[in-house]
Amino acid sequence: MRRSATLPLLSLFMLAAIPMAAQPGPFGCHFHRNQSAPMAPLSPGQRSEIEATIARSDTVDILHYDIHLDVTDYFGQSITAATTVSYKALVPDVGRIVLDLLDLTVDSVVSPDGPLSFVHDGQFLEVLFAVTPVVDEERELTVYYQGIPYRDPQWGGFYFAQNYIYNLGIGISTIPPNFGKVWYPCFDSFVERATYTYHVKSAGTYRLHGQGTFLGEVVLGGDTVIRSYSLQQAIPTHVSAIAVADYAVHETTHQGLNGEIPITLTAKPANLSAMITRFEDLGAAIDACEFWYGPYPYERVGYVLTTDGALEIPTNVAYPQFMTTQSLFNNRGLLTHELGHHWWGDIVTPYIHNDMWLKEGPAEYSTHLIEEWLGGQAGLVKAVKDNQSFILRQAHINDEGFQALSPMPDPHIYGTHTYYKGASVMHNLRGYLGDTLFRQAMVGIQTGYANTTLSAEGFKDALQATTGENLEPFFDAWVFAPGYSVFEVRHFDAVEAGGGWEVELSVGQKLRGASVHHEQVPIDLTFIAADGSTHDQLIEVGGALTLLTASSPFEPAMVVLNRHTRLNQARLDHELIAVPGQNLPPTIPYVDLRLYGNTIVDSTLIRVDHIWAGPDQFPLGTQISALSGTHYWNLDGLWPVGTVLGARIFYNGSNDTQLDHELIDGNESGICIVHRASPQDPWEVYLEQEVVAGSLTNGTGYINLENLRKGQYAFAKTSGIIAVEDTDLDVLPGIGIFPVPAARSITVTGQVEGAEHLIFDVIGLEGRIVQRMSEQVNGPFSVFMDVSAVPDGAYVMRVMTTTGVLLGTKRFEVMH
Repeated sequence: MRRSATLPLLSLFMLAAIPMAAQPGPFGCHFHRNQSAPMAPLSPGQRSEIEATIARSDTVDILHYDIHLDVTDYFGQSITAATTVSYKALVPDVGRIVLDLLDLTVDSVVSPDGPLSFVHDGQFLEVLFAVTPVVDEERELTVYYQGIPYRDPQWGGFYFAQNYIYNLGIGISTIPPNFGKVWYPCFDSFVERATYTYHVKSAGTYRLHGQGTFLGEVVLGGDTVIRSYSLQQAIPTHVSAIAVADYAVHETTHQGLNGEIPITLTAKPANLSAMITRFEDLGAAIDACEFWYGPYPYERVGYVLTTDGALEIPTNVAYPQFMTTQSLFNNRGLLTHELGHHWWGDIVTPYIHNDMWLKEGPAEYSTHLIEEWLGGQAGLVKAVKDNQSFILRQAHINDEGFQALSPMPDPHIYGTHTYYKGASVMHNLRGYLGDTLFRQAMVGIQTGYANTTLSAEGFKDALQATTGENLEPFFDAWVFAPGYSVFEVRHFDAVEAGGGWEVELSVGQKLRGASVHHEQVPIDLTFIAADGSTHDQLIEVGGALTLLTASSPFEPAMVVLNRHTRLNQARLDHELIAVPGQNLPPTIPYVDLRLYGNTIVDSTLIRVDHIWAGPDQFPLGTQISALSGTHYWNLDGLWPVGTVLGARIFYNGSNDTQLDHELIDGNESGICIVHRASPQDPWEVYLEQEVVAGSLTNGTGYINLENLRKGQYAFAKTSGIIAVEDTDLDVLPGIGIFPVPAARSITVTGQVEGAEHLIFDVIGLEGRIVQRMSEQVNGPFSVFMDVSAVPDGAYVMRVMTTTGVLLGTKRFEVMH
């Protein structure tokens, strides 16, 4: 289930000074949820009510709901209804039944034998049986009720909106979220399943288009009709729904694993053509889901336009009308997410809301699988990396810290962790098992556990039973604990042996938002030769440090872990090939770093790993007073002799949600880049850097690096001086500064050709901009600058255009 909320995503693109990777699909309910104040924790009494609702299914089994619903009062937004509940007792001596029914008014409850006594407190309807039911004997009662159905304050419930009448069976800010109870009496939990018949009375142009099989229409007179549908496959209450409007239907079929699958797309006539166009990839979505999860489990695939978000209603997915104006890509993601729910959420359902990731994680991962289905490995990797970039940046911010997937705290069951880390963890499960076993497990669980609920522990047990694999380490690391791990090669030695090479490896593990090292982790190891040849193998690592020996057919020049994105980790990486005569891309995806190919003499492999975990804090070289504790970069590649590269790295620490906040702490003084060639070397201040800070208190700026070297880079604070070299450019001849030394002001003189807008930077010898001004000039100029606030010392005046073209520099002194 996904909720539309496009606008809050705009703020996500302000997280870094350089463009980030594309964000995951922008229409999830979690975004709306995260913009709201946290919900209060449940009281012990409320928790007991949830447990009692689930426990009812141990004594009484609901078999069928026959719902007669009058929705002719559109403007009053009220309903009149009678629901017949068919049930059987599972244990002897059951004297009552308690049904969930929220806020509506109950007029009477009757059985075939006559009226029944009841008590309704606005939340629970307690009905006393006149005769104690016999175990396994099918019986029924009918509840007559009316009123204005409840709407969740944020999202979900029963809607009369924009000439639509429909319901969404989830309340996004309500715990428990199950919302069958807002329009019919039921056992409103994920555990209880039943079949349904719907009879909806409507007037005007409103007509029911429902779930399952159309049974027919009865015209009552004028424009009033009753339309009936039957769904004979048992479903949980939250995905029972109606949709009533002036609808038109497009019908087609798709060849599935078990034969032709009917497809219905239902929309108002004005929107139907656009809907058909936007659903171009539906067939591919069905194929991808059937490949990984097994045959489609319902009688048809159907989507119906409504107004507010999407919900995984079997055979009739509620789908927001505004999506007909969105791109094919966004529609592909949303329709596939909802389709994936037909396996994960509808057929196999979480036992309780605190394991919501069990349905939302696989459904969101389905959006990755469709990209793989259409775009191959490259499509999958892009989807996976986009998702991982988003959760590393935002999940802990949106959800008030790093959360374990299970049990998810009540306020965050529809949060970023549930959806997007849930998808990330499903990809990691695939990485642990491999494609063949992963597919076997997904299909096997759909077959062996169909129409049941699973807890996180139950999911683990089912996976182990289906695959024969021990998944305790996986669940301990990725499901029952928060945070992320990341592995890196810390050292390797290669020795020629028997026609090949034996490579001794030291692999370290770091953590982000986690407290316990991950164990028994399968990860891809890639050896890369000097000529670009590669050799892949799978290794197992764990703990803080893993020492192992692997074989390579050649002497490795590089060793890379997780090159094929088998796993999501606390790492984002990118590789590119630079060739002579072609500019490097202006931004490098995922790694928060810009590269400049100053001199490319031959084909050059460049790999950047941005590690979202703290670097080794020791050993530190001279004049380093503090080192970042949150992230760093590994830079490697195959660089022919004569290659010269530059980089720009942005720091962001203006608030406590940003990676560099702890290091900067409101003061950028001394900010710098440190480097070491290998993890065995001490960190040293990188010599060829220029710090562009602007204000020293706004927490943001960037650092330019020249003559890049391989190794590790991190932000740090230094007590030393970062030199700023003079340039001897003829672009701006005759630049002058007077008086020198300056007391309170200086005048910068020079000449340009034509009109130019120039920037004048006063830069300290440590590399920080301490003052900046801009001025429009034309030909000869004389620009006045007040330096009364600049401390005594030596400085460099840098003059450049607003497009960043450096025109010249000049040293001067300030002495008050």
